[in-house]
Amino acid sequence: MRNTVYFSFSKVVPDLESAALALARFTSYDDDHKALAVEQVIYADSGKGQMEFEMQVSAALDCGIDVSVMSPYDLDYFPKLERKVTQ
Repeated sequence: MRNTVYFSFSKVVPDLESAALALARFTSYDDDHKALAVEQVIYADSGKGQMEFEMQVSAALDCGIDVSVMSPYDLDYFPKLERKVTQ
């Protein structure tokens, strides 16, 4: 696992045609620090979507996977994730 894990969060203008809570991009690296895999996930704007989003992003960060997020909501809308990334 790498020593540094990157997390970025961007608030974006809501898309009126989309019911997305957030879009997250996960990037993992090999032992030579070269990108090994990139996965992009769109989470539904629902209670289940929020729970999955916070759990999966937290787990990825714990495993050393970089995460970039775009959401129409502020970071404080996701209290578990906010605590994790601001501690």
